[in-house]
Amino acid sequence: MKTLMITAAAGLVSLGLWNVIGHQAPSVDPVISNSIPAKAPGGHSYTISNVMANTACLAERGSRISSRSEQFSANADCDTVWPGLSTARTWISNGDGTVVVADARGEAILTVVDGDGLAYEAVEPADAMVTLISAD
Repeated sequence: MKTLMITAAAGLVSLGLWNVIGHQAPSVDPVISNSIPAKAPGGHSYTISNVMANTACLAERGSRISSRSEQFSANADCDTVWPGLSTARTWISNGDGTVVVADARGEAILTVVDGDGLAYEAVEPADAMVTLISAD
């Protein structure tokens, strides 16, 4: 009988040790979840519209080129919104709230300023009735 009690006590002790040592909680939550991937830095889409010509197109501001400029691209249909807009290659922040959309030579096509909300409004040339609205 004494042997049976010692065996039972040893079993209980080993079971307790197994629960404490052998079954430790995982250090990482075992639940697998998915998330929305982060957008690449600098990437931003715009709907560009010309109220006077009743036209619109899509353009993309891309990755950073320098501390003030980013890549910019517009489709050929953007020329119906503003002449030469499809040749735009850079988005240059002037630091005063204005942005120059320029071609590959650095010649300004449009100068825009922060408008209402997520929109930019053209200020140069003076006759440009062009608005860039965030499409993201």
